[in-house]
Amino acid sequence: MQKTRLSVLLSALPEKIGAAVSLPLETGAAIDEIRLRKGLPVTVTVSGQTLYLSQNGQISYMAERSLICDEEAIESAFLGLCDNSVYAHTKELAEGFISVKGGFRAGVCGDFSYGNVPRVTSINIRIPREVSGCAKALYGAYCGGMLIAGPPGCGKTTVLRDLIKSLSAGGRRVTVIDSRRELSGGTSDGGFYLGDNTDIIFTPDKAHGVQMALRNMYPQTIAFDEVGSEDEINGILEAFNSGVDILTTVHAANLPDLVSRPVTRSLLSAGVLKTVALMPRNIGGQTKIYGIGEVLDELSF
Repeated sequence: MQKTRLSVLLSALPEKIGAAVSLPLETGAAIDEIRLRKGLPVTVTVSGQTLYLSQNGQISYMAERSLICDEEAIESAFLGLCDNSVYAHTKELAEGFISVKGGFRAGVCGDFSYGNVPRVTSINIRIPREVSGCAKALYGAYCGGMLIAGPPGCGKTTVLRDLIKSLSAGGRRVTVIDSRRELSGGTSDGGFYLGDNTDIIFTPDKAHGVQMALRNMYPQTIAFDEVGSEDEINGILEAFNSGVDILTTVHAANLPDLVSRPVTRSLLSAGVLKTVALMPRNIGGQTKIYGIGEVLDELSF
């Protein structure tokens, strides 16, 4: 399945970049990101470190002889990642990203002053992973609403994906609101398996997706990635009042960071959560699981 997802990505990239990056990816290199910048070397992120990619697929700490992403390549990559339909992604582009088949997400930088379609100068492609069993500790601690917190890039989505699959395998009815097609990988053959008892709603409006799930799917748990607005909090509260558990993620480096943000303060104070799982900055570190009472004690300071 991972090979199918990678083939979807590689076919979207310019030939010289796709050929170069295919070698380390297909041999199992733990690449987390591929970064394309107009007129600059192609880089990859491995375990948080920035490395350079050569035309023959070698990864190096040195920029010498690295593959350069010229203007034609960046434009070709942008069009390919949009599946040759840029205007179908205008809402996403307004938020600075593209959802790519197979669960990939590409962040986009450039000049956004010319309307809905930017003049792209940089693209960051995140490589999603399926790590079976990585949510084992969270599954053991799950007793209702859970918030998975951690800094960007620490693997929250990967852990959330595995926890959804585990809950579903345990017979729990889970509805996933997949706003960026990153959790499920979309509906293509390269999608992720989220369990036999999991239903997926694709909508960029997570609050509306929660309403759809409540009215039509009768889930026991509703899961989505990255709670970030008051509308989403209101949807969570309605789900909770309907007897449904919420499973979601949020960016936070530590407990003080978590409780200092207005949106997460509202969520923590609402009584909808039972546990908070705080993931470490470095992948492979220990995740700390707190009862909501411990977090509320922090909130009271």
